[in-house]
Amino acid sequence: MLSTKNAIEPLIGLGLNKYEAKVYLTLIGEGISTAKNISDITGIPYGKVYEVINALSSKGFCTILPSKPMKCQAISPRDAVINAKKDVEERYDKLESHIVSELEPLFVESRKFVEPKGIFWVINGRANVVKKIDELIQKAEKNICIHCSPNSLSRLVLHKELLREANKRGVNISIAGVVNNEVLEEIDSLDFCDIRKVKSANNNLFSIDDKECLIIEPMPDDENILYGRDLGVWVSSSSFTKFMCDFFATNFKKAKSVFPPVSK
Repeated sequence: MLSTKNAIEPLIGLGLNKYEAKVYLTLIGEGISTAKNISDITGIPYGKVYEVINALSSKGFCTILPSKPMKCQAISPRDAVINAKKDVEERYDKLESHIVSELEPLFVESRKFVEPKGIFWVINGRANVVKKIDELIQKAEKNICIHCSPNSLSRLVLHKELLREANKRGVNISIAGVVNNEVLEEIDSLDFCDIRKVKSANNNLFSIDDKECLIIEPMPDDENILYGRDLGVWVSSSSFTKFMCDFFATNFKKAKSVFPPVSK
């Protein structure tokens, strides 16, 4: 008999139990065999052998011959493996159908309650803040809102070309800033934006499409383009950004438009 450990374990891996593997190996070695002969060789109780033979037949590992007493014959290992593979694929197809139709809706529904509604991320340093502003401008599809101090308004020159490109693709750009004589030249170069005067601004706000915003505390608030210890908080949350934009919109409507720019 071929019931060695090395032969049985792969058969168990195909989905047979230990008794089924032993009987299949016996049939390979014996050819056609009766249940009594299989029981004598394997030591499996005679009554249990019939159950095992029926299981092997249903799994495509043996054929039951129409004889008395009942005899059975092994299916070739090549065909048996093909049958086992087909059985596994059919079972997985049924499992997939059940999981997708029954469990996926539950998973999607549960995510509404456990997933965070937004992302808050701290950004350190002016260079990193500038990089994030560029990223937001490039992502904008509908609107960009900017609230800034005089020095921050002056630093917008760094983003001028990206803002111009956004304007060309139909993005509405609203800027509320503290305007003084030092920033008039920068305002002239941003004449494609709707710029309005506000009385004061300590922190800066960039928001896009009412979905994401960046709140910045400039440290120090000077004219340096790239160097500063600025602290930014990027928020990817529609509800929070909409809340900030509502405040911006209220003040923006009350502010006076800068254009036509004041000549120097």
